[in-house]
Amino acid sequence: MEEFLISEVMFVEDDLIVKKVGSILFRTIGYTKTISLYDNGSHAIQEIQRRIEEKQFENLELPILLLLDINMPVMNSWDFLTEYASLDQSVKKRFRIAIITSSINPEDEVKAYSFPDVLDYIQKPLSPEYLKDFLIRHKFFIQPSVNEQ
Repeated sequence: MEEFLISEVMFVEDDLIVKKVGSILFRTIGYTKTISLYDNGSHAIQEIQRRIEEKQFENLELPILLLLDINMPVMNSWDFLTEYASLDQSVKKRFRIAIITSSINPEDEVKAYSFPDVLDYIQKPLSPEYLKDFLIRHKFFIQPSVNEQ
């Protein structure tokens, strides 16, 4: 049996089409849990703060995968990551963050990895195969062994 080792996917992305396609890709590979969509980093930080106030992270067994676009209005990824860094470690340990971008600027990748909370840097566009490889590489997805199929 395939197993996803994340409790939720949070897309922080201003492009509606990218969010829609990303959601469809996750469903295509069999992910059935919550996919939350945010237009910018400010909305995502506000949601994280709301969940902190409501103590929603205390009993979370699996991490939340947060996919973060670089260029967004209101609050871009760099501003989000700076604000995120000030959160308590007990909250930050609940998240795994990957930058997802169409940027071809090598400085963006260097900058992304300068933030200790960034796990990976993903180039758009996504495909089901690339998404699955990413999830397997970071141990967020376990495929059945040949004997289990």
